[in-house]
Amino acid sequence: NAVLSALMFARDNEFEKERIRVWTFGEPRVGNKPFVEYYTSILGNQTFRVTNQADIVPHVPPWQILGYQHHPLEIHILNKDYDFYVCQNSVREDLDGAYRWPTIDTGVADHVDYFGKPDITLFDPLVEW
Repeated sequence: NAVLSALMFARDNEFEKERIRVWTFGEPRVGNKPFVEYYTSILGNQTFRVTNQADIVPHVPPWQILGYQHHPLEIHILNKDYDFYVCQNSVREDLDGAYRWPTIDTGVADHVDYFGKPDITLFDPLVEW
């Protein structure tokens, strides 16, 4: 998982931490509340979690059962035109992001249909290709 790798790198290389940018596409929930709070304190402002419409993967594992949560910051793709919504910088779920889709209405189709090479410079001006 990119989040776990980045966290280990940041922890072991404090002097390089500011250069880290983590972009995930269709990431599942990666930890419980204490983990998410710890991760957010280390790399929260440098992590961008992109979700696509009714992708099922961001809905697992179910937070209601295991207490897993998402870390901020979510950028949710709203439609096939790639309009997007930047979710509030909060722990857990933003009801206008991926969580707007009831799990019963999600599926694999949107997980395999992320938009190829994203222009992440739209979201992060420090990124250069």
